Amino acid sequence: MTAFGFDIITLFAKALGIGLLLAVPVGPIGLLCLRRSLTLGMAAGMAVGLGAATADGIYAAIAAFALGAAAPFIADAAWLGIAGGIVLIAIGLKDIAHRDATPAPPTLRGHVGVYSGTVLLTMTNPATVLTFAAIIVGLGLVPEMASLLDGLVFVGGVFLGSTAWWAVLSGIGGKMGDRLPPGAIRWTRRIAGAAFVAFGVYAILS
Repeated sequence: MTAFGFDIITLFAKALGIGLLLAVPVGPIGLLCLRRSLTLGMAAGMAVGLGAATADGIYAAIAAFALGAAAPFIADAAWLGIAGGIVLIAIGLKDIAHRDATPAPPTLRGHVGVYSGTVLLTMTNPATVLTFAAIIVGLGLVPEMASLLDGLVFVGGVFLGSTAWWAVLSGIGGKMGDRLPPGAIRWTRRIAGAAFVAFGVYAILS
């Protein structure tokens, strides 16, 4: 048993649920995952999903182990949202201008690049760690885990819960993409591009 009456299994189950619930809401990362899986296949979507899950795990670690030290930086880091907004606008404009209806299959190097880029893009949303903090307090898990093991279990559960959602979304997108004609894929990218631009503008102005 851990402190505060939570055993490891209960803590892990709660962390799984937190990771899943944080990943499900529709946003720019979800749109990017779906767009890539629709146009390039499930593996391309999972590169995005694993990047987002990794960032969620990092923020879970901050919330579990170092929330007090990180809170002032996070609260004042408006520049992170601006940087993320600029990246989203760039992605959107690239998608809108894209004309190749049948893009080349992505390489391993391409997947790694998308993964690392998604980690950075997801990390530009400082509100995520504050959400983690609110959830931890609301569930009575306390801002800092009672032990190192508690914190590691929490971080691992959040990562796996988030990854599970991205696997489902990528799988659905991959299956749907197999049935889309080239023209539909082209318009999917353009519509997604317009949405990315809108998300980016909102991130900069908010």
